[in-house]
Amino acid sequence: MNNKFFITGLPRSRTAWFSAFMTASGYMCLHEGLNGCRSIEEYKKKIKHVSDSNTGIILVGAPIDRPILVIHREDRHDGLFDNVDLNKIKGLHVEFSDIHDRIEEIFTYLTGDKIDWVIYNIFKYLNITTMINMDAESAKALLNEAN
Repeated sequence: MNNKFFITGLPRSRTAWFSAFMTASGYMCLHEGLNGCRSIEEYKKKIKHVSDSNTGIILVGAPIDRPILVIHREDRHDGLFDNVDLNKIKGLHVEFSDIHDRIEEIFTYLTGDKIDWVIYNIFKYLNITTMINMDAESAKALLNEAN
């Protein structure tokens, strides 16, 4: 059983939803785990024993050493993410509109386990958003390290 994974995509591609769903399914998964980290090394320590569902990972190019789900959502580009090419990331690529149809494949890819349909059906139609405030100073430090 694999216990650690990454989930990424453009903003509003269900990263908060996946974090909550995967955690409820028994796989501790942060949402925007990069937030508050001043270096990639600090981030790697933070996620050593947990997973992360994170839009920022695609901006800083942190090393990805575990299964990664890449969610594509063409209608969600904005200035910050205009030059991001999700296709360069090795992993399971899924269109936002196909998440429901491919959820069993996604879950097994990330965890190596079978999905719990009871938990999934509780989450299926929930719209989960975050109220997190991004730490601007940490974001600047990470972007500077990446460049």
